[in-house]
Parts: sequence; structure tokens; C-alpha cells
Amino acid sequence: LPKPWDEAKAKQAFDAFRVRNGFAEEEARILVTTIPDTVMKPEVWHKYRMTDLASTAKVHYVHVLTAPSKTFVVGYTNFRDFDGTSCFNLIKGFVATYYDGEAPLVRPTVGSPELDLRLDTENEELKKKLSALPALRCAVGTSYTMAVQYGRWLLSRELFDAFGCASPECCSVIESLSLEETAKMTAALKARKLKPFAHLMTTSAEAAKSVPKKYQVERPILLTQVSCQSRYYMPKVERNVCGNWLIGLGTRPTLDELSSESWASKFYTGLIEHIESFSGNAAWSFINQTVYGMSGYRANPRKIFWFNNYGLRSMHEGAGGVTYHWAPTYSVATYFLVCCVCVDGRMCITISSSVVPQGELQKAVEHMKKILIESAGGEALSTARVGLKAASFAAKLRHRTERSCAKLRRSSFAAATFGGAAL
Repeated sequence: LPKPWDEAKAKQAFDAFRVRNGFAEEEARILVTTIPDTVMKPEVWHKYRMTDLASTAKVHYVHVLTAPSKTFVVGYTNFRDFDGTSCFNLIKGFVATYYDGEAPLVRPTVGSPELDLRLDTENEELKKKLSALPALRCAVGTSYTMAVQYGRWLLSRELFDAFGCASPECCSVIESLSLEETAKMTAALKARKLKPFAHLMTTSAEAAKSVPKKYQVERPILLTQVSCQSRYYMPKVERNVCGNWLIGLGTRPTLDELSSESWASKFYTGLIEHIESFSGNAAWSFINQTVYGMSGYRANPRKIFWFNNYGLRSMHEGAGGVTYHWAPTYSVATYFLVCCVCVDGRMCITISSSVVPQGELQKAVEHMKKILIESAGGEALSTARVGLKAASFAAKLRHRTERSCAKLRRSSFAAATFGGAAL
């Protein structure tokens, strides 16, 4: 937040928000730390990130870092209880409490007269498809998938990754566009009638293709998520509430397909069609998650391209326009995890990877930011690809030249040594 906070007021606001939303003291806690004004956002992300805090609160921990001219609010949330959008809404509710002095109710509770979200029993299409037969199909299909796909990886590192036993380190990079850059990109996309979802997907895929070949997964497993809260639950309320509303949907494209606007647009159209008609993968994943408590999607973790676009979001206007980033705090074994959210008019990007090292990931995100703006109008993407291919070719040529020179030096040294010994 581009404004300073009062530490005592922050603690009071958090306590009020915690009590209003039914969190016990051991479930939600706060820590306030004073930092110098020289600390910047990337430093907070990498240096001040305190993952051990998450274990000291059962559900939600907030770390507020206050500086003379700005404030950082860092949330650590139990992902089993709340999905990614809920992480945002918990922070949003806390920020609103700080400025309004009154805590909003954002946590639905079963039987609560104020906020209790239940399945929409008036939706005939939903009732018809939530029958015993589809549930049985999901049970059989999920059991088979678990047995076959995870069974053949029984002794593999990927299986250990999936269950969090021996996950590799996760590298993360955060970036954001300014108000002007975001507005320019949005206007260009509207003129072309291209959905931001498709544009963000293609440019993040281009970022993945920009890293050296040895860090690329040519045919990744695409995983994306859609929210069911406003579609399958009653009463209809704003998407400011917390819960586990997201379901995972995916397919198996190539990196070239992922970076194609036509493919991404077609995928998005199909995704919306399935979620609105409660059909296809949307119905399957919803039943798996709601009835059986399973994600409904089994995959080799290190091949997953996890793409999230949380759309347009906002914080309290008193905060003065914020940026927000979300990614796992623990070691996560995915190939590419992309989280995009436009908050208060600014596009915020977070990319994490357990395959691509930090330095290469940093360059990939910088490349994505550049083409996000330049290619929004449709003309520059091909130019960017040509430039990327030229840079790749130049790097390969340089590598081959250096290797040839090294061989030549070794052979010259060997010849010189042999000649000296012969003399």
C-alpha cells in the first residue's frame, strides 16, 4: 500500500476482523514489524517472507510491515481451507476494517442467518446432473486415474513432490504494470475483442518458451481454475467472501498451442461454456471436489503449467491503489505457476517454478511484461517471437563457438606438451 499505517490501529483492526468472522485466536494471528523506507516489494517477497509463521496459526496469519511512507500486508493462509481468491478477500476485509473501523463479514458459516452459502437447489440443470450416477462415474474414474497414473510413479520423485515429502525449492518472481501500461494494454485488447485471459495465457507461454530448452516442458499439463461461488451457490453475493470455491480444469497442449491466441481463445470459450452449463470437465471437477474432496485432476506435478487469472479486483479506496501478488509459500513442484490479477487498475503478475532457476525465471517475467504491452495490439507478438528466436540462435551460435575454441585450445595445448616432451 502506498500509505503508512499506524501499528496499534492495525492490531485493533485485525482483532475486530478476526472476531467478526469467527476466527479463534489460535486460528488467526497478526505480527507487526517496522522496516526502513528503503525496503522495496521484491525485498519483502524474498527477504522478509517468513514461511514459518504459517504454522503458528491454524488458518490465517498476517504480517504487517510498516515504513514511513508505505505498508506491506503479507498473508499466510491455509490452502486446504481457503482458495487463492479467498486469500485476497481475507486481506481485502482486513484492509477495509483498518480504514472503516467496522469489520465486514466475509466468512460464510453453516446455519448463520447473516451469511450461509448453500448449493443452488433451484437450479434444475444442477440438480439433474448432481445425481448418483454422475457421482459414481466420478468415483470410478478418479480411483482408476489415481491407481494408474500415480501407481506407475510409485517410486518416482514426482510422487514425493505431489505429497509434499521432498519438494524442490520454488523460485518466484513478481512484477506489475503501471496504471498507464495496464490501461494501454486493456484498450488494445478491447479494440481487437480479445479476452485478457487469452492474452495473459499466450504471453505467459511465450515467457516459458524464452528460457533455455533444458528448462522447458514441450507438452505441459495445463491447469486453470474457475470459481463456482457466484454460479452454483445461493444467495448471490459479491465475490468478496472466503471459502473453497475454485475447481481445477485442464488439458494437454503444446507450448506452441499455449502461445497461440486462437487456441487460448477457443480454450477460454469452452471453459466458460462448461462452467455455465455445468457440463464437461467443470461438472466432473465440481463433483470430485464437492462430493469426494478430491481435486479431480491427476498429473505429473513437474509438468503442470498452472495458470490463474483472477480478473478485476479492488481494495479499499483509502489504501490509495495497491498491488497484490499470490503464490505458494512452500516448496511447490510445478513447472510454471502463473497468477495474474488486476487490482485497482494495475496488472499484477506472479510466476513461480520448481523447474526454472531464479535467474532464468526473472528474465522470463521481464520478457512477459514487455510483450504484454507491445503485443496487445496484435502486431508486435510475431516480431517478439522473431527476436526471441534470433536471440536463441545467437546464444546457441555463441555456445558452439566457445566450445569449438575450447577444443582448439585443448588440442593446441596437447600438441605443445607432446612436442616439448619429444624434444
